[in-house]
Amino acid sequence: MKLEELQENWNKFGSSDPLWGILAWPDKSENRWQIDEFFATGVREIDAVLDYIAGLGLTLRRGTALDFGCGVGRLCQALTRHFDAVHGVDISPAMLALADHYNQAADRCRYHLNERADLSLFGDATFDFVYSNITLQHMQPRYSKAYMAEFVRVLAPGGVLIFQVPAQAKRWQQRLLQPLKPTALFRAYQKLRYGDQPIMEMYGVPRWQVERLLADCGARVVDVQPDTSADALWTSYRYCVTKKA
Repeated sequence: MKLEELQENWNKFGSSDPLWGILAWPDKSENRWQIDEFFATGVREIDAVLDYIAGLGLTLRRGTALDFGCGVGRLCQALTRHFDAVHGVDISPAMLALADHYNQAADRCRYHLNERADLSLFGDATFDFVYSNITLQHMQPRYSKAYMAEFVRVLAPGGVLIFQVPAQAKRWQQRLLQPLKPTALFRAYQKLRYGDQPIMEMYGVPRWQVERLLADCGARVVDVQPDTSADALWTSYRYCVTKKA
């Protein structure tokens, strides 16, 4: 999808079933997420990520954090327990309206609408911690790669970046389908099949391409772990990165 189409798609999720659009657990569709239960998953996720960083022997400054693809603020609210200031970025105004509604730390947590293929609303070396999970997988690689480079740019020297992105589909049929997704013909097929319903599209970036991009940006890959937060039909990885001084 182009960014305009991506925005329209996630606005539909934000208007119809926003929590399931973010965490698509099989038993939680049709607005069956309970809000406290939903936000509790964010607390557990961030606590586990911070424990993981500590286990790698990295020192994480607790100044300013960024959550890319923040949705309704599930992870941002959890990050406010650990950082002085938290910023969430999303492409969907509908999702961000809910994020503002659920914001329990408005003095330290701000949400930003970003409709560009970059993070130019933030300056270089702004954040001590940059985090993104189950977000890059929903956009074409030309966009996800651009955002990875931007993650490194806005990361402060000595800061920590963690993000997840699939590498490839496990089934060969899905791998053959990937080059067709950006075409007008495939878009027409989706329109016929799904009508105006939002679509949970998936894309991957091979691990070697991700690691080469990060190295070209002056980042150091500290650790790469298999990740299970993506669709089970995809091979996915979580990258832990620091920025060279």
